[in-house]
Amino acid sequence: MTQNKILIGGQALRELGSDRYTNDIDYLVNDSKNTNAFITSEEVDLINANGNKFFAEIFKLEEGNEIATPQSLLELKAYSFVQHCQNFNWTKVDSTEYDIKFLVRKFNLNSIKIANKYMSSGELSEVQKLINSVKF
Repeated sequence: MTQNKILIGGQALRELGSDRYTNDIDYLVNDSKNTNAFITSEEVDLINANGNKFFAEIFKLEEGNEIATPQSLLELKAYSFVQHCQNFNWTKVDSTEYDIKFLVRKFNLNSIKIANKYMSSGELSEVQKLINSVKF
């Protein structure tokens, strides 16, 4: 497996100043020997860029970084927001919404530039409404 791991998820947001607690650790990797999108263990969750075009785009942008940039974290959170909505996982939807609002407010981000290619116009509209709802 590749040694290049990029910290994403809740722990990455905590590194950037978020106060939302999470005890899991998520990394974005590009494991060329594995095409599973998610590789889990007891210690960490690995999100694999190999075989997933969206994750591959983010990995290419962030390769070499120890932690993903705020814009890439927003992209990942927008993508996961849509996925959690589709799966009716409302607890995850709520925490993802909190993370999106934190990133928008703290880093003055106002749009997604990659994840939008991987969602319908309705999904994109919902994500953009969420982004636009943030008060500074």
